[in-house]
This record gives sequence, C-alpha cells and structure tokens, in this order.
Amino acid sequence: MKKFSLLLFTALLAFSISAQEVQNVSHGTVYLKNKASDNWYIGLGGGTNLYMTTGESDADAAFGDRLGWMGQVEIGRWNSPIWGTRLVIDGGHIKHVADGIDPEQNWLGGHVDLMYNVINAWGSYNPERVYSLIPYLGIGYMYGLDEDWKKPNPDNSLFKSQNQTLTYNVGLINNFQLSSNVALFLELGWRVMQETFDGSGLGGNYEYDSMFTGTAGIKFGLGGKQSFTPAELMDYNLINDLNSQINRLRAENEELRLRPESCPECPEVQPTVVAESVYIPNVVFFRINSSKIDKGQQVSVYNTAEYMKANENAKVNIVAYADKQTGTPEYNFALSERRARAVADALTNEYGISSDRISIDWKGDTEQPYAENDFNRVAIFFVD
Repeated sequence: MKKFSLLLFTALLAFSISAQEVQNVSHGTVYLKNKASDNWYIGLGGGTNLYMTTGESDADAAFGDRLGWMGQVEIGRWNSPIWGTRLVIDGGHIKHVADGIDPEQNWLGGHVDLMYNVINAWGSYNPERVYSLIPYLGIGYMYGLDEDWKKPNPDNSLFKSQNQTLTYNVGLINNFQLSSNVALFLELGWRVMQETFDGSGLGGNYEYDSMFTGTAGIKFGLGGKQSFTPAELMDYNLINDLNSQINRLRAENEELRLRPESCPECPEVQPTVVAESVYIPNVVFFRINSSKIDKGQQVSVYNTAEYMKANENAKVNIVAYADKQTGTPEYNFALSERRARAVADALTNEYGISSDRISIDWKGDTEQPYAENDFNRVAIFFVD
C-alpha cells in the first residue's frame, strides 16, 4: 500500500512538472509559456456522496436516504491548454455505513489531482469554447469525525486509530465557461479508501470501501491571463524571400562600388527626369493571433512610405485580413481591424505620412486573398 501510494504520488508530481514545461497541443501548435501568476482559478461547490462498503446494514434503504451531503473548495492552475493541477479541500456527511457502526459519520479530506482537457488535446484549442470535458486522477487523505464534527469516541481506541486513510481519486469534470474568468462545473468522482475508515474491517483484512461523489459549483479566475497564446515561427518561404532580396541588393551595391566614379572619355549623358516613381504593391505578413509588425516586415511599410514621400498626391488604402482556419469569424474581424490600424499608425508615427492620405479597411476571414492559409494573416497596400 505505501509503495503504491508513493509511486502514484511520484507519477503525479512528475506529470505536473512536465506539464509546466510542455506547451504542445494537437496539430503541432506550440503555445507561449505564461507567467507563473497566470491561469490560476478558485472554485466553490457542493453536492452529494454515496458511501459503498461490504456488509452494509442498510442495503435495503431507499437510494435517496443513503445520500449524504458534501462541499468542496479548490484552487488550481492550467499549466498548458491540456494539463492542469489542483488542490481540493472537501468534507461532508456519510449515511449508512457498515454493520455495527454508527450509521452516520462526518469527514474532512483533501486531494491533489492532475487534470487533462480531452477536447483541447484531441481537437484544437479555442479560448472561447463553452464546454470542456476534463478527467482527473489524484491522491488524497480523509479524516473521520463523529456527528458533532469531533474526533471519534476516545473509549473506542481501536476505531480511533483507524478513522483516517489515504484515498485514490478519479473523476470527470464537465466545465461550462461563461466568460474568461467565470465558469460553472459539474463533477462526478469516485474515491477508494481502506475499509477500516468507517470502523469496520478491523480484523486486519486490507479491503477497500469507496465513495461516489457528485458536486456542482462555480469557478473564478484569480487575476492574470487565463488563456494561452499560440507561438508560430514566421513562414520560411517569407524569410527566404526576404533573404533573397537582401542578397540581390548587396550584389548590386557591390557592382556599383566597383564602377569608376568618373569617365572623362564618356559623353555626358543628360539624366532622364521621371515625374513619378513606379509603385510595387507591398504586403505585411503577421504572426498568428498578432497585430504586431515584425522587423522583417518593416521593409514593406518603409517602401510604401518612400513612394508616398516621392509622390505627394498619392494616397494609400490598407486592407487587412485574417486566416480562416484560426479563430472565430467575430474574433478574426476584430483582429484584421487591429492589423490595419497598426500598419496605418506605423506610416503616420514612424514615417510622417499624413493620416489624411491613409484609409483603412478590414475583411476578417470573409475574404482570403491567398490560396495558402497562412499567407492570409496579411495587410495589403493599395496606392492610388
């Protein structure tokens, strides 16, 4: 028993530590590691329990008469979209235990659990999802009390030495998210303890009783961030394209450097005056769920700003999009607006382009300018 308890506790501790480090979820998406103060919650709940034991004296009692009450408070943290840990402190009233024992007892207990979000693990992570199914596995301790919430009768020294036990806990949590910081839950649990906990089975036989529990309640976020942010590297095709442009410009600069500064024998060539420079359409690609302009994308904003400085009558319309395979339509619409405004602000604040010459529009995921999904996290410049 002790060896098994130690093994289970060690496994829970190892899983808890690893869950803090591993942020991967299904489909290969990686999530940024949040601060230690993020993703904490507290929960309050109450419900009923049904104590199951061998040799039960009230087996013929009505089911409703065998149900005791219980309450619980918990504090927990989600270390990733899949894995979480929690500490539960609970207590309640047991009805109808074993033969020859006071049929009603009270108890206090606690358990540490490892939680696993099935829907996030088997599907995709969505911070706005309402329902989540969360199995848990844990280890805990229970302490028996009499009907007056006191220690057992001191005259019954044998029972006094047996009214506490390790427990092994499993269950399912049905979580209903009302907002980012408030959720309702319905929890069904089962715990196993030594048969001697209720005062029976004191002859040395190591058998086990069990308890079914059902609780419902509410959870509150404890401040800090409650969601997880996907981290995605910039598309390698974009990086390679930028590197190719840089290498080409370097080669041209080197060629120009090797040319003579003057040629006395060459006839003088009158420069051709170009009334207007040629504008090449520019785009700004964004990371997933981001409206921040990466350094590698600043060149597009710079090129557009330089063109507008050289052509004082030119105006630009910035149209931003979001990819269809990530987020909800409502969220993507707001995200594309933030992207359009970020690019417009860069033109105005960093390059001095008048806001009167800039207009913006955003499409969310209602339009997809590119066949490649990732490329649609973009803002496109249209210059008149």
